[in-house]
Order: sequence, then C-alpha cells, then structure tokens
Amino acid sequence: MLITICSNVISWKTNVIDSALTASQMLPLPCLQDQPYLCHSGSQAGTSCIFELQNPIRAKILPYSHLLCIDLLGDRLVTLRYSFADVEISIARDFPARAQFIDDLANFRVSAVRESRTVKMRLIAEPYSEKTEVY
Repeated sequence: MLITICSNVISWKTNVIDSALTASQMLPLPCLQDQPYLCHSGSQAGTSCIFELQNPIRAKILPYSHLLCIDLLGDRLVTLRYSFADVEISIARDFPARAQFIDDLANFRVSAVRESRTVKMRLIAEPYSEKTEVY
C-alpha cells in the first residue's frame, strides 16, 4: 500500500514537471537583458548592486554598505551617494514604475541597473589618488 502511494506521488510530480516544461516552452518570457533593472531574488536585501554602462561597455559593482544617501532631483534624476563614488541615474519620462524603482533602491533590493533607452548613468569615482575619474 505504501509503495503504491509513493509511486503515485512520483508519477504525479513527473507529470507536473512535464506540464511545466511544456507550458514554459509555449509562453514567451521577457529577456532579462532587456530589463532596465533587476532585483535580488526573494524579499531579502542585497549586499551590492551592479551598474552596467554601455559606452564603453563595462560594469561596476558597488556594495550597499558604503551607500550614504539617495538624492532625488525632480522626477528624472536619482543620485546614489557612496562614500567613494556618486552614481547619477537619469530616468526617461516613459520609464515604467519609477516609484517602484526608487523604493527598490532604498530597500537594497536592486541587484543590477543597465544603461538603456530609458536609463542613462554616469559614475563619478574617487580613486586612491587625488584626481577624480568620470566614467
């Protein structure tokens, strides 16, 4: 009796997995590279954020532990002030969910921000020397 129940459960799980695979193959999922920003999985806050710049192509990973404040200028310019750098994010007027993006930044949920048509970034870092670099 116990063996029969277990084999039915295994058979049911296999059918569910097979159904999920066929459903995911049929439904188109948005490409993650097309998203202007990504959040950390779950409801946990992240430890860092990746800023992916386009010209030239490069990425900077900055830890949230060095974030001092978030400045908002109007509804289109967000400045993240770190102890060693400033990240200026310019948001286009047609950027979807602007308020949600700022809330995710304030709660350390953003894992990556990508430059795109709707998001432009400038990173001003203070290197170990006295000269300031503009990216």
